[in-house]
Amino acid sequence: MPNPEKDQAMARLTSPALREEQTGPDGDDDKSTTHDQRARIGRLDLELIGPSHAIARNWERAATMQEASYMLVFPLTGCVAFSQDGRVGIARPGDYVLLSELAFYELSPDNAARFLMLRIPAVELRGRLVSIEDHISRRFKPNERMTQLLAGMIRSVAELFIESPPPNPQALATEVVSFVALTIGSEDRGAATDVRNSRYHLRRRIVDFIESHLGDPSLSPKKIAASSRISLSYLYSLFNDNETTVSQFVQTKRLQRAYEILVADPKGHRTVSEVAYEVGFKNVSHFSRCFSRHFKVPPRDVRQAPAAAPQQAATARSAPPKQASSRRAALSTDSAFGPSYWNVDKRRLHETA
Repeated sequence: MPNPEKDQAMARLTSPALREEQTGPDGDDDKSTTHDQRARIGRLDLELIGPSHAIARNWERAATMQEASYMLVFPLTGCVAFSQDGRVGIARPGDYVLLSELAFYELSPDNAARFLMLRIPAVELRGRLVSIEDHISRRFKPNERMTQLLAGMIRSVAELFIESPPPNPQALATEVVSFVALTIGSEDRGAATDVRNSRYHLRRRIVDFIESHLGDPSLSPKKIAASSRISLSYLYSLFNDNETTVSQFVQTKRLQRAYEILVADPKGHRTVSEVAYEVGFKNVSHFSRCFSRHFKVPPRDVRQAPAAAPQQAATARSAPPKQASSRRAALSTDSAFGPSYWNVDKRRLHETA
């Protein structure tokens, strides 16, 4: 059955216009856009991201759990398309989406979007929620009232402390993480029967197998099914749950892995051909066509991406401080709990598990 929400999210994530939104038609940074604003709240990082961010992808996997973070994204205006772990969707004001630095993700806000991103050390949430990975990329429907409370809290923290740190930042960070865990734990898992849960965990094992064998050019649905001792037809049904095919999923994972390798190698120690073979492609020309079609940029050009990001961040940090009132105005023209904030579009994206 067609899914308009998913189609819209995919269109946002793969649109060639995204790159033009971040840079001008000549490739220069748009000087009219406002710099992102960042605050450190104890061990948490809170960032207000404006429309100048056309697209965001993680390009380097965290080496260890101690170095990794989970990211909570709260749209303030507009819509933010997201993709991770084979699921795509759209988050709107009043929503949140949880993403992980331990796997490839994509974020794409529309032209009017501003959103808050809260980075939480992975060990913090894993110590409070045993099944935190189950909640990545909006697998379950959020509890609406808890979401409103959490969004209001994060928004108020940003308004009050984006300019200066709180009196006891570590204590505030502890309270924020506790409430985040409480809200995520209140998500509605629906009528998840034992059969449905077993299908989910089986699919997780299959995804792990695929990711550990991406470099095998002979990786096929038959080999994947054999690894879990299931039939081909049952394997196909598992991926139909997420409206994709096994081959499409494998190719997307290979392209994402290639993206991470290329961007983490700005000096070009490995050629495009070497990367193509490393992620399991048999033909370099086929790899280049697939890569360009998926990311809207040739693989040889993607190495420039990480060099631009730190420079942009440094520019933002060196910008002269603005008045606190103007920064709060960037968050909203109304009170944090004003009518325009709570009377948002209550439509929710219901995704397949």
